[in-house]
Amino acid sequence: MVNEKLHSLYVIGAGPGVEELLTPQAQRLIKESRFVAGGRRLLNLAPPDAEKFAIGADLEEARKFIEPRLAMSDVSVLASGDPGCYSIMTFLKSHFGEKVKAVPGISSVQLLAARLAVPWQDWRLVSLHGRDGLEQVRTEPRPVLFFCDGRTPPQAVASQLLKKNADRCFAAPAAQRRLGRVVIGTSLGGADEQLWQGTLAEAAAGDFPGHSLLLLLPAGPGDAARAPAPPAQAAAPGIPDHLWARKEGVPMSKSEVRAVLLAKAQPALRRVIWDVGAGTGSYAVECSLLAPGARVIAIDKNRDACVLIKENAARFGADLETVCAAAPACFAGLPRPDLVIIGGHAGSLAEIFASAITIISPGGRIAVTAVLADTKKTAHQLFAASGLKERQATRVAIARGEGHAWVESNPVILFTGDRE
Repeated sequence: MVNEKLHSLYVIGAGPGVEELLTPQAQRLIKESRFVAGGRRLLNLAPPDAEKFAIGADLEEARKFIEPRLAMSDVSVLASGDPGCYSIMTFLKSHFGEKVKAVPGISSVQLLAARLAVPWQDWRLVSLHGRDGLEQVRTEPRPVLFFCDGRTPPQAVASQLLKKNADRCFAAPAAQRRLGRVVIGTSLGGADEQLWQGTLAEAAAGDFPGHSLLLLLPAGPGDAARAPAPPAQAAAPGIPDHLWARKEGVPMSKSEVRAVLLAKAQPALRRVIWDVGAGTGSYAVECSLLAPGARVIAIDKNRDACVLIKENAARFGADLETVCAAAPACFAGLPRPDLVIIGGHAGSLAEIFASAITIISPGGRIAVTAVLADTKKTAHQLFAASGLKERQATRVAIARGEGHAWVESNPVILFTGDRE
């Protein structure tokens, strides 16, 4: 008779199901496993010759698969995230007791906190998976994270929060959004990761996948008083040039060019926006003001430019992130965009464009500004061969009055196109 006590039931935290985010211990155990159970997506991590079982809603079926095989060998169960955070481990522990061995993994909570670069030890975690109604949805003085599902998507949670707190203000203006905002994370750690930020009202009006996280970060008292006031006449699009912080050697598009490009780019329809070769950050700042619910990322390899971007973001009350690195090498670690604006490129327009076109979400838009003749020629060739839909080239010629004369600037060509 086989001594069953020699065999263990490993509940392995598989994180988001991406191999590089597995711990070395988890990788070793999975590689050595003869019998593997888990969500259908996670079973891709199992060895090709292992016997696999896809766990569905009926956990008793999973138990029936595990029990006889545990009498013969160790069995591995792949749990998304960490076994200690709303996983199947509680069910397995009730049936297999001390044979259950937990192997930690990276939870979606950890990934969301990492994306925001904030601590999460004081968050309250609320799971809505498989639960009827929204009685658990309520606000607290501390951050509250909701595990949503298909029956209770983020927009339903946000709507319920608004109803329960109709007499309180959680929808802070753009200048205060870091102090009081909603963050929604979807497919964190995966190739199709999305991170959205905005107000409760914006979230309630949105359309988000059910299996997402919603984090409510309520504004504290006095936040509005501490928020910097933007300068007068700072309405986007086309904030006047003289209002921006500038530095010699860091370029910036003129306000008229910005106004036209932003009209073509339609940032209010986007969730993740990249401003590549951001310079002073003028496009990124105005995108943030026009789309307060979007995650806006300004990218520039020039350290002086990165300092200016942060200064201008604070000056106008814009909520954006700065990546001080060369494109396109830095793209791999960023969330997938649905709008990419390419301004500065330091002679690497072709490489940046080629990378952006493979990363951008379906339906996303790419915009390129071209001033020099060589850049216009290159951009024309890239768009013509790209396969992008709705391709357009818009010529912007600016003449400003000065004394009794008009001073003309070199025309700028704005190229735009959509991924099908």
